[in-house]
Amino acid sequence: MTTSLQAKGVPSHKTQAFVQLHLHRLAPFADSGVYACRSGDWVHLWFWENRKVREICEKHGLDINHMQFAPESVCFPKRKDGAVLIQCQQGVEAQLWHQGLLVDSAWWPERVSNDEWQAWRPGSAAMTGALAQIASWPEQVPAHVQLSESSLKDPVYRLAEPWARNLLGVQWWHALKNFRGDVLAVIAVVILASYGAYLGAQWWSIDSQLKSTDQEIESLSAKVEPINTARSQAMALQQWTTKLAALRSRDEVRALLKNLRPLLQKEDAALREFEYQDGEVRLMLVPVNTELNIVGVTQDLESMKLLSNIRLLPDSDARLMKVSAKMAPKIVKPESIASETPQAKTMATPAAPKSTEQKKTEQMDSSVIPRSGKREKGE
Repeated sequence: MTTSLQAKGVPSHKTQAFVQLHLHRLAPFADSGVYACRSGDWVHLWFWENRKVREICEKHGLDINHMQFAPESVCFPKRKDGAVLIQCQQGVEAQLWHQGLLVDSAWWPERVSNDEWQAWRPGSAAMTGALAQIASWPEQVPAHVQLSESSLKDPVYRLAEPWARNLLGVQWWHALKNFRGDVLAVIAVVILASYGAYLGAQWWSIDSQLKSTDQEIESLSAKVEPINTARSQAMALQQWTTKLAALRSRDEVRALLKNLRPLLQKEDAALREFEYQDGEVRLMLVPVNTELNIVGVTQDLESMKLLSNIRLLPDSDARLMKVSAKMAPKIVKPESIASETPQAKTMATPAAPKSTEQKKTEQMDSSVIPRSGKREKGE
């Protein structure tokens, strides 16, 4: 059984859903096989009874689940325009073609008469909505009818594959069952080889990038090394300068450095390191031109009243002289404190006139005698 559905305005990717929507209404058998293909604005459907197909498959030892079926109508060559009668293995089929599209088809169990032909043509032309096409179809039954014997022998009139794909064909996992084992093995090997080649290309790219990065790091390290060396020297000088700057605020250290200057000039020596912490001084002296007179330098240091407990420290370099000493405590004379008071009072600025309340308060305070029993001078 054949029928057609008008699918004008239906997108191509929605044709299968459109056909599925109408299958329940159009199927003539309880268990129907169907072949559907789209031709322009029309969808042609061929129905058959699966029960008879199963009986034939069982008779010839065939598995119906692994077979694909196509109607004989889609195995004949396509035509550009016009009508044609085709002798099938059983019956005769008429096809109407326009601009390479199958417009309509019909089947008769025997050769069609002129009356049957005329009864079928107007209905088919009306379905297309293009009555002007009637002129291109013959008024009489086409004289050319393909015989089944010639169609089987001549490959021109019968195709090895249908000219239209079944919209309701088998799914892809069923199609895989038709592949042979060796074909699947070849496909698997090709896929694995392609993936291996891809991984190899990625590894080579990453390895080349790593090598390039290592070369850049080595180049930058060579450029940075002098900067790091200069930075280390600058930080050492900064620490030395910071220590000296911190010692400038201590009077005893300033006095010691002032007294060391003539001593170093006398002994032709230079001060390389100076360290002061918790009253202990450490000096490192080096010769300017000749060797140091260690005995003379030690005697000169002992003659300085600012140092005590002078000790020589061992060092691997015999040209150097390391000395450790204690800073002598500073003695403050009482007369200096007493002499500072009148001077401070002399240098004081005149006070502003006091109010009556301030005078009363001062009189009350002056009447209080300190615990020492002595009044401050000038009160």
